[in-house]
Amino acid sequence: MFYADQDTHPDASQGQYLHLAEVFRWLVKRDGARAEWVMLVEDDFPVCGEWGWQGIVRVMHALKQGHDTPSPETTKVWGGFVGTGGSGLIVHRALLPILAQTLRMHALTRSPFSAFVARRPPDVIIQDCLLGIDPLCPAAPSSRDAMDRVWIPRSPTMVIASRLVMDHIGGSASTAKGRVYDPDKWRCGWRHPFHGRPEVAVVPV
Repeated sequence: MFYADQDTHPDASQGQYLHLAEVFRWLVKRDGARAEWVMLVEDDFPVCGEWGWQGIVRVMHALKQGHDTPSPETTKVWGGFVGTGGSGLIVHRALLPILAQTLRMHALTRSPFSAFVARRPPDVIIQDCLLGIDPLCPAAPSSRDAMDRVWIPRSPTMVIASRLVMDHIGGSASTAKGRVYDPDKWRCGWRHPFHGRPEVAVVPV
């Protein structure tokens, strides 16, 4: 599905924050409860052939199982990630209003955020939400590690493919200021960069 925003936004700056905020708002308004999951795909991240499609299917199956868990002590899984950056992020519909509002606040010309607050790139905002580390998004139940005195999630909130199932053919361009990718990196079959994080469940592919 492709969406082209035809509205005017005099109070906001054009860019990825506003584009994503508007498409999420449009999906909530248009789609209602029809689509349970939404996957973001950028035009320079093609799926890695039949192997890649099968990997996405396996991740979607794990998302369905993880979100519909009957145990009240197990956090529901809220999203998946099969690519890098903003492409390949899979978001449950319940998070779309939260993400639309958060991204729009970042797009406003008169930002409500203090100048001392670091601005996260749009893809990182979505990733943080799915990982449960954004304060506005659902988080995993956690327990304090007595040795390190840190909070350790007891269950994951995101499902990832063990390897990237989406290629990256636009490595020389990035929406993040100053970020440049090696064109030979983050390609089909590379180890997923979130592999090993306690917030994620890994689907072998």
